[in-house]
Amino acid sequence: MTMQFSARDGHAPSHHAKSLASDRRMCRRLVIATLPVFIVATAARRLLRSKPAAGRRLSIYAEARASAYATIPFMFMG
Repeated sequence: MTMQFSARDGHAPSHHAKSLASDRRMCRRLVIATLPVFIVATAARRLLRSKPAAGRRLSIYAEARASAYATIPFMFMG
């Protein structure tokens, strides 16, 4: 299979790059929209835990944000 190139190649973003940027924006919007849920879940998890976690502890916001960024991208797999 050969690829065809034109004079515009390299100047305009490809369809794949536009799609990737669109997915990133959608992921960020979903994280922002669901962050309150993750904050409540993180706070509840900390309250129900019998022993505090060993080592350096993140803030509730940072831990909730990390959980959201670890969970939300799975929506885009498929």
